[in-house]
Amino acid sequence: MKEISNRSAIIVTPKSPFNEWAELYNESSKEELENRLGEKHIYLIEWTYEEEFLDALKPYHSGIFEYELLSWNSYKHEWPKNRNYEIFQEWFNITLCDEIIDLEKANIKSEKL
Repeated sequence: MKEISNRSAIIVTPKSPFNEWAELYNESSKEELENRLGEKHIYLIEWTYEEEFLDALKPYHSGIFEYELLSWNSYKHEWPKNRNYEIFQEWFNITLCDEIIDLEKANIKSEKL
């Protein structure tokens, strides 16, 4: 086991405003829509207990917001124009995961997006 000490995880789930927007671009069944809207995405950020969490989240909100929108609609001109931090908080639940423990022996592999 290895503790990942230079990252914290945040879990992002959509709220009603995002769900309503996403439903406009859903071409699947109602069941598939509900399944997709129930997905949770985890993002790793640098954060320490000395920082106020919501302040530390601000630099990341734009990238997270765009990724979440892109997962539903790749036509950026159809995205909401106002994607500031306050709207981000209205559209998504953010949960902080205090510790990340890697149970695997192999190194983590990643790809740039």
